[in-house]
Amino acid sequence: MVLTIISVIVLLFIAWILFVPFRFYIDTTINQYYFEWLGLIRVNFIPDEVEIFFIKIKIPFYHFNIYPIRKLIVEELEKKEKNTEREKESCEEPEKKKREKIRRINKKEIKKLKLFSKLGWKVFKTLRLKKFDADIDTGDVIHNAWLIPVFVQFNGRNVNFRVNYQGVVSIVLILENSIFRILVILMKFLYRNRRELKKL
Repeated sequence: MVLTIISVIVLLFIAWILFVPFRFYIDTTINQYYFEWLGLIRVNFIPDEVEIFFIKIKIPFYHFNIYPIRKLIVEELEKKEKNTEREKESCEEPEKKKREKIRRINKKEIKKLKLFSKLGWKVFKTLRLKKFDADIDTGDVIHNAWLIPVFVQFNGRNVNFRVNYQGVVSIVLILENSIFRILVILMKFLYRNRRELKKL
């Protein structure tokens, strides 16, 4: 009885992970940019005057920050220090010129690139557009007037283009996907291209 309850809970948890959507959210009006896998993880990209931006990651009962720009600067400084040390050592020894060999792209690599670009495009198409609002002011009254009938043609259920005369340019974008949809695409891709993948 206990084993059946545990197995049911595990199966329900796996099903929840497969079907629960994850979301990409961009809102330039309030400077909010994040990736959220509902109930599991939330990754916020927060603009900052000093750091340019930093990443705040929230998981259940825990959160932490990552500063990618700071890390890049530190790595760059370390590389410069190493290069200066190497230059000092090379000054003592006679310089040797090395010819750079041009690497030719293999046919297999081209096939790999084509196959995985197809896969990437198919995965991209699984994204669902939940909301796309764009509020635009070109800064020119005539250009704004030209855009109004064009935007009317594009506006739909989840898409809304607007023209304003207040100098505001803003975008709100919400995209959703799920692990299940990606897995279906991946399985189809592996089955249809199994012969080509074996050759690689």
